[in-house]
Amino acid sequence: MTDTNNPLAIVQTMFGAFGAGNLDALIDTVHPESRWVYYGANPRLSKKVYAGKAEVRQFFEGIVERLAITAFNTDEFLVDGDTVVIFGSESGTVKATGQPFHHVWSQKYVVKDNLITEMAEYNLLVES
Repeated sequence: MTDTNNPLAIVQTMFGAFGAGNLDALIDTVHPESRWVYYGANPRLSKKVYAGKAEVRQFFEGIVERLAITAFNTDEFLVDGDTVVIFGSESGTVKATGQPFHHVWSQKYVVKDNLITEMAEYNLLVES
């Protein structure tokens, strides 16, 4: 049996769906029991865990509701087996206040059977 798991392609598909604003296609890349952990400092330190497709959707809906993203960059992808690590940044404005922001981040994805089973994001606000 041939292993057809393609972690980089799945993560890139997820990012493409996010960029297109297609949350349904994005969620199609997520395993039903996926676990996502967000670590942030924007501007307060925070940690939030999202478990399963419904909570991952809430994570992305919150981003869309709160932020107007004008630049989203995936600068570097590193792949090791089932794991993909991305370094990137994003800029835009906070919708409620009009305050500009610039975040730098790293994200780690684990992909099994062509579905994202784990994600950890480390996000830092560097400009506001």
